[in-house]
Amino acid sequence: MSMHREHEDMMRSEFHDRTGLAWEADRPGISDDEQRHLNTQVADYDQRWAAGPHAEQWQFLSGALRDWQDRPDEMDSYLDVLNYQRHAFGQPEGVDETQWQSLVQAHNIAHEDRIRQRYQHPERDLGLERWR
Repeated sequence: MSMHREHEDMMRSEFHDRTGLAWEADRPGISDDEQRHLNTQVADYDQRWAAGPHAEQWQFLSGALRDWQDRPDEMDSYLDVLNYQRHAFGQPEGVDETQWQSLVQAHNIAHEDRIRQRYQHPERDLGLERWR
């Protein structure tokens, strides 16, 4: 299901804002109260979009981010196949343009998150060598 451009722009912007809040909540040395407040704001974004007419697209974007964070190599391969199909046939198989853009946005966020965590949480083993 395709979205109107302004709704898609709003979703992408709010997902970016939501991600920033989640990252703030993950800062070292943050107080429990501040972390709780930020996590509540993150949950508010998720709940509002989950209750709205574009819940499916928000879920797709959220799921794509989790997939990029959990299985980056598989997602790289998947995106390569879709990118080939997009260039060869005009559209990737099984995803619409909004979903394609969500996969790309999620990839970019996951990449930025690995870099952020490398500096904020050097104790975490994130397999960062794969991101060149």
